[in-house]
Amino acid sequence: MFTINFNDKTTLYEQLYHRIRTDIESGFLGQNEKLPSKRKLAKHLQISISTVQNAYEQLLAEGYIISKEKKGYYVCDEPVFAGRKIIIPPPLVITEPQAESPQFDLKTNAVDTEHFPYSVWSRLMRESMRENPTVLLHSLHPQGNYDLRVEIANYLQAFRDVNITPEQIILGAGIEYIIGLITELLPVAFFAYENPGYMKIRKILESRRMDAVAVPVDNNGLIVEKLAQTGATAVFVTASNHFPTGAVMGVGRRRQLIEWAEQSDERYIIEDDFNSEFRFVLKPIPALQSLDTSEKVIYINSFAQTLAPSLRMAYAVLPETLLQRYREKLMFYSCTVSQFEQLTLKRFLQGGYYERHLGRMKTVYRNRQKIFIDGLSPIIENLILDGQKAGLHLQIKSAKLTECELVKLANDKGVRVYPFSDFYAVPPPETHTVALGFAGCGDDELREVAGRLCAAWE
Repeated sequence: MFTINFNDKTTLYEQLYHRIRTDIESGFLGQNEKLPSKRKLAKHLQISISTVQNAYEQLLAEGYIISKEKKGYYVCDEPVFAGRKIIIPPPLVITEPQAESPQFDLKTNAVDTEHFPYSVWSRLMRESMRENPTVLLHSLHPQGNYDLRVEIANYLQAFRDVNITPEQIILGAGIEYIIGLITELLPVAFFAYENPGYMKIRKILESRRMDAVAVPVDNNGLIVEKLAQTGATAVFVTASNHFPTGAVMGVGRRRQLIEWAEQSDERYIIEDDFNSEFRFVLKPIPALQSLDTSEKVIYINSFAQTLAPSLRMAYAVLPETLLQRYREKLMFYSCTVSQFEQLTLKRFLQGGYYERHLGRMKTVYRNRQKIFIDGLSPIIENLILDGQKAGLHLQIKSAKLTECELVKLANDKGVRVYPFSDFYAVPPPETHTVALGFAGCGDDELREVAGRLCAAWE
């Protein structure tokens, strides 16, 4: 017999529904067994007929019971399987002591969050809501908000020498999404990537089962002669500030790379303009795309390093030929960045706040780099330091210590540094080099980190 708890927060009809369902799943109520009429069950349980009606209707909708005209409700005539029971695992008991994480983690992708313009950003968010709140709830154009794309195009033309139209820009949630979109635009491409380089590109290509090959780089960037020997039809490059070496691809090598792409209609260059804004010597290097007159360069960038990683806003600039292919085959994808964030970023760019923020952060990072290098001065004559011209990390190479020894000795002093072999395709070489990101630490922290590294490596 069913019982109803009138003090339970669960509604009466849900209590009745769950009880009948449990009895059917357990076999207590057999197949084709007749259920009490709504009136009789309501009178017995002292509840309303509508409550019983709602419970029966829910069971009927889910297929646990059937309704026979002028006869009533019956248990269905097919076997019913019980749902999976949720088993809460016991608390995790750690039997062995776990190694403590280093106090300071010099990640190469860390950024400063202390100087993020919170007050300006929050004000622009409120203005976006007040101006036209209904727009925030509407579906977006697949390529993203048009007004924001206009502002991005203006910025790229003014500061990166990229000559484009807003129609060529596609917005997405992170570089990973953008790279995935490119693989769908080039479904039969044979991709190449820099070695060393941004290894997440390799992982994305592998996860999508794309053919890919690593191409070596030198002090002038990706070696085009080696690329030509691979048979690749598309290549990822960081021409203006190679990751992780910081090498700049000279104009001669750039023209050579564009000429390689021009040799086939299906060849494309994907330029990842990573950290190009943060160059501390002279002005930023123009984008490779600025030399492209043959519609061969796909330009990609994001606001993760310049604003905040959590904003997850990235974009691609497609050549006209690929833009047509995108509109024919991939316009069914919805834009993955919210209208709310796009309208706020539009205002941020429109008001000149982004340009001022970049200028401020360039000064902050330049000062932090100087503090860090000055702190390492006691041991710098025994090491090779590189990467000072641009970017948010440095490289230190030792003639005597292996990278494993450099990592371990630093870790023993509470500092995590990263072996350069992590940026190579397998099998990685012994580089005797480590990468040290300085953007995520404050001035005093960098002084302490430098002191610890001096003690570790002296």
